[in-house]
Amino acid sequence: MEEQAPPNPIVFPRPEHRLSRKNIDPDALKVLLRLHRHGYKAYLVGGGVRDLLLGRAPKDFDVSTDARPGQIRKLFNNCRIIGRRFRLAHIYFRGNKIIEVSTFRRTPTEVAVEEEAAVGTAKRGDNTFGLPYEDAVRRDLTINGLFYDIANFSILDYVGGMEDLKAGIIRTIGPSDERFQEDPMRMLRAVRYTVRTGFEMEPETLAAVRRNASFLEGSNRFRLQDEFQKDLESPAFSSVLRLQWEMGILSVIFPELDAYLREQDEGGAALFPPSWIWDAQAGLDTSSENRDLIRQRRVMSLVVPLVERKVTKTYPSQAEARKDPTGIKDLVRQVETPFAVPRREQEKLKTYLIGWMRLLEFIEVSNLIPVSFQKKAYFDRVVQWHLFHQSVAGRSEQEVREALDTAIRAGRARKRRPRKRRKKRMRHRRKPLDLS
Repeated sequence: MEEQAPPNPIVFPRPEHRLSRKNIDPDALKVLLRLHRHGYKAYLVGGGVRDLLLGRAPKDFDVSTDARPGQIRKLFNNCRIIGRRFRLAHIYFRGNKIIEVSTFRRTPTEVAVEEEAAVGTAKRGDNTFGLPYEDAVRRDLTINGLFYDIANFSILDYVGGMEDLKAGIIRTIGPSDERFQEDPMRMLRAVRYTVRTGFEMEPETLAAVRRNASFLEGSNRFRLQDEFQKDLESPAFSSVLRLQWEMGILSVIFPELDAYLREQDEGGAALFPPSWIWDAQAGLDTSSENRDLIRQRRVMSLVVPLVERKVTKTYPSQAEARKDPTGIKDLVRQVETPFAVPRREQEKLKTYLIGWMRLLEFIEVSNLIPVSFQKKAYFDRVVQWHLFHQSVAGRSEQEVREALDTAIRAGRARKRRPRKRRKKRMRHRRKPLDLS
């Protein structure tokens, strides 16, 4: 039986698109040109093409070619071949920059049982090389399936990506149900790119996400953490989280937070009403603070409310909870998150939570923060978290700082106050008996 010839792409020559070589990373351009000079097809692919066509600066520049990994390595001395399911070439440049080069892939019609068991819920068929068309149709979204051909500076479109890009539509390549069941992570990407681009999700794609969200429950935990981490570091995380919540994704990947957000907002009666979490994430989206600090506060804003709720249900009071740091640590571990929280961060989170509970008691009960507490290594971090919590709760920063300063000064004044010395009772030695 003769194989059918692959369909021809819609070709957009250079005058019909805005992607310019000037905006391509110089090192990525070197890789493309060297592959082309040696007779291989060399395409810029994926998000790099999408972002350049939208007039944005891409985060990564990925290259696809018909050269095999071994052939790529012969062309580049600074190349390392990685991967087990599918071998990729990483080309290393100064500044820890990596240009990833993949060989065109296709989805095979049959997969060995041993291979299925090895990859689990990951995408199958990654070990089979293919043609440009086959590589394009196995990608997730139409706007991510465009190729930039360095040979003639044209855009190759096998999947209708240019049309969707111009119309502002997020659509899967092929039947949505099939694509999401094949790789559930595509649902997270569909949500992410809907927010990142500001496009609308095509109705059938949207309905398919709602129908197939449950497939994320059985997905690979490490791949899920990797995908969610990308969202967590996004400057529009609050919008991504809300869309995941509305579409039923959050109830599968983070059920405890989903249930918390659906509770009745108690207003000022609770330390963390559901509205506080939304306001915290929205504020962090626009924050100009250090990136690591923003990530830490994001994690704490998602986890601390859940732990605090467990604390109130487990202990009769915060004072009793503070006496049981091991129990609080166990409560932190009980929160199952779709992102990794290393043990070191769990320890810090527990320390900050207990420290903050003590700070609240000092301020609210005695209006005095002891000097011994002020000297703790974590005191500054606890104060910063307190200021953040209060600002999200809508309290005036000036009033919160004044209350803190008053309590701090009161603690120092108490330390400086001289103690009354008790007079030592002198013990008079008895005169020795005169035995003379």
